[in-house]
Amino acid sequence: MRSVSITRRLTLTVLVLEILSALALIGATATYEWHTQLKAFDATLQGEADSLMGGVVDADDSGDNIVLDIRGVHLGKDAIFHIEDERGRVLGTAGEVPEEIKNPAAPSALRNIKVHGRSYRFVVVHGLRIVDPGEPGGGVRHSVTIIYGTPVGHVWHEVLEAIRFFALTTAILLGVTTGIMVWLLQQGLSPLHALAQEAGRITSKAWQFEAPASAKETRELRPLADALEAAIARLQASFEQQRRFTSDAAHELKTDVAIVKSSLQLLAMRKRSAEKYSQGLELCIDDFTRLEMTVHKMLTLARLEQPLRVDGSDAANPSCSLRDAIEEALYQSRSFAEMKEISIEVQFLAADVQIPVDRRDALLLCSNVFLNALQHSASHSTIYIETLLEAGAAKLTVRDEGEGIAAEDMQHLFEPFYRGDPSRSRKSGSTGLGLSICKAICQRAGGSIQIVNHATGGALVTILLPVKTQDLGSALAASIKYQ
Repeated sequence: MRSVSITRRLTLTVLVLEILSALALIGATATYEWHTQLKAFDATLQGEADSLMGGVVDADDSGDNIVLDIRGVHLGKDAIFHIEDERGRVLGTAGEVPEEIKNPAAPSALRNIKVHGRSYRFVVVHGLRIVDPGEPGGGVRHSVTIIYGTPVGHVWHEVLEAIRFFALTTAILLGVTTGIMVWLLQQGLSPLHALAQEAGRITSKAWQFEAPASAKETRELRPLADALEAAIARLQASFEQQRRFTSDAAHELKTDVAIVKSSLQLLAMRKRSAEKYSQGLELCIDDFTRLEMTVHKMLTLARLEQPLRVDGSDAANPSCSLRDAIEEALYQSRSFAEMKEISIEVQFLAADVQIPVDRRDALLLCSNVFLNALQHSASHSTIYIETLLEAGAAKLTVRDEGEGIAAEDMQHLFEPFYRGDPSRSRKSGSTGLGLSICKAICQRAGGSIQIVNHATGGALVTILLPVKTQDLGSALAASIKYQ
């Protein structure tokens, strides 16, 4: 996969923006310079044409004619002009005046015309000269028309010089700013490099990670640094839990296998009666059953910890009735409750709810919670079960009147193979996986499970599960007591 450099992308982006801005500035400068130079050129052109008008003087002849005297008149280099009076008499000319500017129908405004391949700008000036103004009748009036033009090449030269100056200055500034920008980007990204370097030191044996101070002090990197710390802490806890699970599972299986092996070895040590062999084999079968149950629960826990599929099939979108799961679990637990003479009071919602849990998993969840409550309850006590709707979720609470949970066991309740008290020992057939399976079922469905000590004694289990479909038209409760 091709790597992408943020520094290079930012540098190129800013550089392109600077170049576009520079081109826009140069274009605006060139336009402004052209108009400024052209305005000055037109003023000069008009002034030189007026100077020519001033060079039209009295000829001092009997016909009171006028002549052109250009002594002292300053004209532009390679200037072209044509001067004539009202009778069409040419008073003076220089160069070749284009016919289109001589056309009387042509406007007298400024015009750009090419002469022998060179660009000229022409102006037409109309003036009046009076010969002997002191004579009776006010003297003789002569109308004078002056066509005057000079090359505009030096205007373009001035504009190009201005463009060249700005382009050179802009190129120097772009080089300087690019170098400064690259340096600033490297300095600005140094906290990110430090964060990556620190994260790169993490291994399966060294989980210590603390984001560098430079990353935490950078506002944009602080969320990333905090997220990395939290994620690595969760990964560390997950790896440690997986390591403990593997160790505990190996220990459990080794113990069960050792028990089976010792039972068989005892049977083989000496000859026994058929009745003794039968009793020994029954013990071995019980041990094998316990071993099989442990493996089955381990496989169940592994299955529940796998994410749900999202292919839209029924298997990817399980659902079941919460009430049906509770009633079936109560039916399975009835014999144990009768043996310990424990009564169960259940308060159902009249409106049934569908939860996004497979029916077998929902039954397993309820059975494990109910069995845990029965194991912790004393004889002749009561277990209270209630279902509620809370914030659009199904809430199942199970409260017993047992001894409660010890403080040192509270944080380990959902750890696989953890047994906090004798009621969860091997004598009761417990593997220490029941609550771990309950937590996995709830989390897989997007819910939660919590166990705390009740204020009046005993433990209180609270399960929250999202509701898939529900009838909110009736939320009354119906009480049922199981003796």
